[in-house]
Amino acid sequence: MTAVFLCLCVCIAYVKERAGSKPVVLNVSLYKMIPDYDSFEKTVGQCWKEIHPEVELNFTDWDCYSGTVPDDLDVFVLDAMSLDAFAEKDSLLTLSEEEIQDYDDLIPSFVDGCRVDGDICVVPQFLCTDLLYTRKDDAGLKNVKSIHELYEALDSSGLLLDKQSDDLGICMYMQALIDGTQQYTDQYPPLRKDTLDQEAFSSLKEISDMHQTDPDVMPEDSGWFPYARKFAEGMGDAYIGFAESMDVMEEGASEMDFRLFSMTDDKDIPVFYVDAAAVNAKISDEKRALAIDFLNLITGRELLVRASAKDGDPRYLLTSRYSVYDMLETDYPVYADLKTVATVPESFVFRIRPDGDKYLDMAAQNADLLPSLAD
Repeated sequence: MTAVFLCLCVCIAYVKERAGSKPVVLNVSLYKMIPDYDSFEKTVGQCWKEIHPEVELNFTDWDCYSGTVPDDLDVFVLDAMSLDAFAEKDSLLTLSEEEIQDYDDLIPSFVDGCRVDGDICVVPQFLCTDLLYTRKDDAGLKNVKSIHELYEALDSSGLLLDKQSDDLGICMYMQALIDGTQQYTDQYPPLRKDTLDQEAFSSLKEISDMHQTDPDVMPEDSGWFPYARKFAEGMGDAYIGFAESMDVMEEGASEMDFRLFSMTDDKDIPVFYVDAAAVNAKISDEKRALAIDFLNLITGRELLVRASAKDGDPRYLLTSRYSVYDMLETDYPVYADLKTVATVPESFVFRIRPDGDKYLDMAAQNADLLPSLAD
């Protein structure tokens, strides 16, 4: 009876201790500007429950362009454009290759392009880059690989663009500077009348002249690639947009050719916008291993495959892992072509120096110096 009594006491004490302890919660933030974000967040939650059902996820609305990381945000995804600014503020936990799941499966140009002074501070997840789309039955545009070639072929008419804005013009101007100098850089001359690069300006002028719009497309619809849909429906002769814009082309996507292209007449220097996952440098010892597990989940093969093919249809997302393309290619042959885009030699991660936000602010104030790409 004494033994039974002692066992009951131990059990009661254990239950009270468990009841009094708070469950571990990871505060996380994903990159919001991906197609069908709500579905993606749900998929992340489901996958996490399969490996850590005892740990709750708290999805927050942190803005990765805010410039600061809240102390209690454990894992987050940021635009690698601002990577150096966050690194300068010591916001990113340094990781080893051994801590990254299937490190050798990552495409080197992106994982290396996201290093800071040789250290791994983030793991690349999704990629974006501008692609030139033409119709497969349009033989006259099949071999066009530069803006100038497109301008001559179209006779200055018939190019569709999504997100027509000053920001788009500034980004294309920066890309034209890189193609013109034939060297990647993260530093750019001030956008002023006396420092305008004439070759880059000329490229934007040709895009502006070719630019075709539809008065029925409202600016607030730009996030849903309305001109990709219009192009699939027969409007225009060429379209510039991200790979995921094919999602709204639906059946028309199979009728399109797409390729990287040069903003000038020189060789294309491919530059990619990269979403990358990081662990907060202020992570507690209690959460560190869990945070790395979550980072590996959201940048890992299984989740990226599930995110790239939803309900039996491709989502046309570019990802940072070889195996994602290989696994999807059997059911969706388009991923063989997408892999060719993502693994092109000598590609770069688009980054700006730590004070680059000042350059972008200044450029936005002087955007009227560039040819307009707005409706």
